[in-house]
Amino acid sequence: MGTTSVRRGVLAAAAVSLCLMATACDSGSSGAGPAGGGGVRTEAAPGGAAKPAAALTRMLVAPADLPEYTVEEEFRKADPERKAETDKAVCEPLVRAQANMPVGAVGGTAAVAVLGKVAPPAADASEDEKLDALRQSAGRTGTTVFLDSYAGKGAEEAFAAVKKAVTACAGGYTAFGGPKSVKVEQVLPVTQDPAGDESLACRLVLGMGDGRKINMQFVFVRKGDVLATFEVLSVLGDAPQPPKAVVEAQSRKLG
Repeated sequence: MGTTSVRRGVLAAAAVSLCLMATACDSGSSGAGPAGGGGVRTEAAPGGAAKPAAALTRMLVAPADLPEYTVEEEFRKADPERKAETDKAVCEPLVRAQANMPVGAVGGTAAVAVLGKVAPPAADASEDEKLDALRQSAGRTGTTVFLDSYAGKGAEEAFAAVKKAVTACAGGYTAFGGPKSVKVEQVLPVTQDPAGDESLACRLVLGMGDGRKINMQFVFVRKGDVLATFEVLSVLGDAPQPPKAVVEAQSRKLG
């Protein structure tokens, strides 16, 4: 199995595990948790003003924009039937971000994964050296970049909802889905350089019930009718911030 296949498998497994643990986003989600209305709309956005997915894809960072990184296509589906439930309605935008779900009513969505490059093993490398290189490649910290477009003032409303949640949910909240739940113990604001029309960053600390912590770092940048979300996940210790170069390159491409 090639390095790329292993890396994608590891990242996919991490994403699926996080989805199940952090948001319990099994299809249907009709069970144990309280509904989290939150005032965040999830129906399809009206057509016309919002950019379609094809236009957003052209706005995503590409290998030419980040030559020191590997940029790989990611797939994301804006499914209005998926639910994000929480014991604090105001925290719903953060629950949706945890589950890689758009915040509010989107007209289009697109995504890429950006990873630091790892030098391949030399042609005459030993088996141990090749395995070590494979582990380094599969275990790299990556940043996922999501672009969502909105009709009307939807992007401003989505950003405002996230900003409100970061402040109101500082003491934590519980996310539900079916019989599963997870406790977000803290929501911490993080210093973020200005980008786009408005931007903010935050860190979510998730308690896994056995003393372990999972950290998620987010940067949100709004430019016009597009909201960009940058996410980094770490299951070991603190999560690093999305690289400044990635945020800046993507922000420039938003226009």
